[in-house]
Amino acid sequence: MFELKSQIVVAQEWEEVKAEFALSLSEEYLHSYFREEFKVEDAKEVIAKAHVASKEPKVMLLAAERYNIYAQNALLKILEEPPHNTVFVIVVRSKTLLLPTILSRLPVVQMQKSEENIEIFCTFDLETLVSLATKYKRATKNETKAIIKNMLQFALKSSFALSKRELAYFGDAMKLIDLNTNPTNVIITAGLILLTHKKKKR
Repeated sequence: MFELKSQIVVAQEWEEVKAEFALSLSEEYLHSYFREEFKVEDAKEVIAKAHVASKEPKVMLLAAERYNIYAQNALLKILEEPPHNTVFVIVVRSKTLLLPTILSRLPVVQMQKSEENIEIFCTFDLETLVSLATKYKRATKNETKAIIKNMLQFALKSSFALSKRELAYFGDAMKLIDLNTNPTNVIITAGLILLTHKKKKR
């Protein structure tokens, strides 16, 4: 899990980073800006949103194939002095995409590879879910958390229209795992959410 602090994340899968933060934040406190090129107008939009007062910590998640130099310069001041309860997460495929002045302001974190490939969910069905639940019935807490993260990542990557309640379940699942809830029950509940949305998209 990522710490709730401003940082630069080097990752190939943007949705995987979003999924990590979605596990600990409700939808209203996670603002994503995924762009082919992050431009000055995007920077202005992010800055305006960042200055909106928030009772809880909120994350401004920026991810782009390219970051315009002028857009990066526009972000310098707010990265150095972020508004109260505002966290900036800049996602890049390589840190060479960012100016040294940006790199000097935030710690750089490398996204760890998922243990279970999310490709297994592309052909996900009830039989696969039962098999997965059986495989993980004696899993450690970290192993169970990893599969739940991957399920959420797949849902986000597939653009499933998760309700607030469904999205919240994935975050709650992490707490249930820490409370020693049976891994099978947690995995089956999350898996049924995926199956429901896969059926809707047919």
